[in-house]
Amino acid sequence: MAAFPITNPRYGFTVTRKPKMNIISFGDGFQQRLTKGLNQNPTSLNLKFSLSQTQSTTAITFLNERIEDGESFTFTIPNESVTKNFICLKYSTGIPFLNRVDLNCVFEEVFEP
Repeated sequence: MAAFPITNPRYGFTVTRKPKMNIISFGDGFQQRLTKGLNQNPTSLNLKFSLSQTQSTTAITFLNERIEDGESFTFTIPNESVTKNFICLKYSTGIPFLNRVDLNCVFEEVFEP
């Protein structure tokens, strides 16, 4: 499995965890909470990269190849030093000035063997 070629997002990125739960509310005010599946707490990353034109081309080509074949990739979450499998749900680019590209990506953790 390929690793995402850029490893240094700008600070200010967001790490979101959304547990998968069914919550059943009873008429007397009580609740029952049931987790769904084996992997109940997937991670979502909202990352921002400030890249050169060359780095941007490398990253976008990498993401486009994964979109075409549906393959996931590995990425190490900064400050956690844990490598996980992700897919990129969406990405956008901006050009703040000559030969610089701002790349914004949303990575969603996937669980694969």
